[in-house]
Amino acid sequence: MIVQLMIGWLATFLTGGLLWLLWEKQDPLREIKYAEQFLKEFGAALVSILFTIIIAYAYADIIRFLLPSSLMEQLAKLGVLAWPLWVRLIVAYLIKDFCYYVAHWWMHHNQYLWQTHLWHHSIQQLWWLAAQRTSFTSRFLFQVGFLAFPLLSIPPEVMFCLGLLSALHENWTHSNVKWRSWMGVLEWIFVTPRYHSLHHTQIGAYNMGSYFTIFDRIFGTYIDPGSLDPDQQVFGVVDQPITWQKVVGI
Repeated sequence: MIVQLMIGWLATFLTGGLLWLLWEKQDPLREIKYAEQFLKEFGAALVSILFTIIIAYAYADIIRFLLPSSLMEQLAKLGVLAWPLWVRLIVAYLIKDFCYYVAHWWMHHNQYLWQTHLWHHSIQQLWWLAAQRTSFTSRFLFQVGFLAFPLLSIPPEVMFCLGLLSALHENWTHSNVKWRSWMGVLEWIFVTPRYHSLHHTQIGAYNMGSYFTIFDRIFGTYIDPGSLDPDQQVFGVVDQPITWQKVVGI
């Protein structure tokens, strides 16, 4: 458990710290008193890392149950596992992002699932460390798509690197950086900070993809951030006391 905690800590704080030092601090969207915010978000991040480790152990058993050797053998017979690694990675990411999108959509459109997502949308000032404010049940549901990686026989060492990349991406898309026009080019495919930060405003249930923008475009939940003024947007649409129920997500 100690090793997993250290890896989780490094993935979150090392990538986020570098992001803050090299970008967020140099080109902030809004002025944030980081010293006042840090302790609150640091505690939330530690809780979230603990949730992630518990979920990882739970998914290890889920994988053994849901991905029996017979299924893997069938995929091998179909030639899927013979695809080049880069092809399997793209397919796995698309599956993961689609599962994320579906779970995220339901959280915003179902009164019970919305309870799992309240803590994340209570963020009043968006910056990299605030990305970690995710409840246990919400994080559990968002991880369903990761089953695609062992399903497609992505090697463990590659999955470890992907975990670091995922932490960096999550920190980046929640970072307090100015909305630059060049981000619009990336947004033809990828989620950027301005793309996702719009989701944390009064706009609400739009721009819900995690890595890719394709599913928002297909299902009609896309809004072009370039058409809006970031200074007119208000972060933190949930103004309620933070309770243990919100942290757990029930």
